[in-house]
Amino acid sequence: MKVISKTHVGMVRNNNEDSLLVREPFLFAVADGMGGYRAGEVASRETLKAFEAATYELRHGQVGNPVEVLREAFAKANTHTHKMAQKNNAYNGMGTTLTALYLPGDNTAYAAHVGDSRLYLYRNKTLSQITKDHSYVADLLAQGKITDNEAFNHPKRNMLLQALGVEEEVNTDTVHFALEQGDILLLCSDGLSDMLRDVEIANILEATDFEDAATNLMEQSLDNGGKDNISLIMIAVEEDE
Repeated sequence: MKVISKTHVGMVRNNNEDSLLVREPFLFAVADGMGGYRAGEVASRETLKAFEAATYELRHGQVGNPVEVLREAFAKANTHTHKMAQKNNAYNGMGTTLTALYLPGDNTAYAAHVGDSRLYLYRNKTLSQITKDHSYVADLLAQGKITDNEAFNHPKRNMLLQALGVEEEVNTDTVHFALEQGDILLLCSDGLSDMLRDVEIANILEATDFEDAATNLMEQSLDNGGKDNISLIMIAVEEDE
């Protein structure tokens, strides 16, 4: 397994509200915070702390059902961040996306997801979005009311329908799938996916080696505008992963 992570404040914002969790070789996550002054940073950071604490079993091989542990960890992280927002007026309304990936080492990947940070799978020169955005525009697209191009340029594409910390309860999407040698897994905040179309991401992954691809994804996102914080975690699956 090869792992590389990067984050950048972007070309517009003054602070970075993204947070990353990299606990090789098992657990990885991207959180993209939102809220008032500095509250987004607090939301993403604190949510990841609570999530990591709730996934001790996963990281120490003491779990029977990874899906249940991930769901419970998301629920605990949501409760933690929501309580913080309720207790401090400066954090009122804060929340965060969270997309997490667990790799137990048996050629299976488990993912859990709330918001519009994404998990992609690049396999055999084909890029697939594993997670479904919890956003207004994603719903319009799923209903066939807009095209992919309209979705990419939609003025409300950052309008979330769900985030951690905003409500007392949260509905977490989970998915698991088999891994193959040569797979590349890409976790990213919308600062990357809003700047790069899927075909651009795929072209970069195809044209460059692993380390250069991560750098090129970041640099191209910045060149395309860098309108938000940009974060990514890339994982290359090697033999017997």
